[in-house]
Amino acid sequence: MNNFEALIENLDPKLFEKIYSQSTEPDKKTLLAIQSATRELKPNYNYLEIGSYLGGSIQPHLLDDKCAKIYSIDKRPAIQPDARGIDYLYENNSTARMLEKLNEVAPEKMDKIITIDGDSSEISTSQVPDKIDLCFIDGEHTDAAVLRDFKFCQSVLAENGAIMFHDSHITYIGIADSLNYLDEKGISYRAYILPHIVFVVEIGDFPLHKNPHILERLIDNHQSYLFSLQTNDEFRRFANRFPFRQLRNFMVKRRKNNISR
Repeated sequence: MNNFEALIENLDPKLFEKIYSQSTEPDKKTLLAIQSATRELKPNYNYLEIGSYLGGSIQPHLLDDKCAKIYSIDKRPAIQPDARGIDYLYENNSTARMLEKLNEVAPEKMDKIITIDGDSSEISTSQVPDKIDLCFIDGEHTDAAVLRDFKFCQSVLAENGAIMFHDSHITYIGIADSLNYLDEKGISYRAYILPHIVFVVEIGDFPLHKNPHILERLIDNHQSYLFSLQTNDEFRRFANRFPFRQLRNFMVKRRKNNISR
């Protein structure tokens, strides 16, 4: 067993160590678990992600000999809107900078990376000629963008594959809209959350959940539930401040919503 095989078998976050990744340690382990399950189901798999920034989430796939192609889609904005009501800054956000960093990870494997600068609404699916087995959505964190990115991923996905969302505690409405879209299309899927905040949609017959690494995280997905609520608790604290709490109490009493019968 070579070093990479040992590291991914143990879900070792060292596979992320060369490029900074905006993920928690549980998220990194979850992403490695999904990668491990994918390469068992589909050796020679194709990977696509929307929102790469520095390439932190690409590096384990770049190192993986069972990953045939990597597509990175990113509009590369300096400022990006966010559902939390804050515009987030991305300094020195360029494809050239990302490729420079990835070249330091595995220079001999750079030929399998295909970069596309743009928004998923601006890109033709013909720019992704390979059928994709695993997608990762971590671009603009707004509901409209998440649904848009999901539709693009679903259109280039193989008949059986999976789409992951990061930061699901922020983009949950967009994720719900994505599942509604599948329901409307009559597309078969399974969906679940893994610690901390990675939401997975298996489409067709792509049973990642049967992998022991994934099953273990499914059993412990209370971590996802609690982490999401604790992370968003600042909004509850804000809503309970003066004068918002008083206003809410007034409206509840006026509507008599506080009366149990």
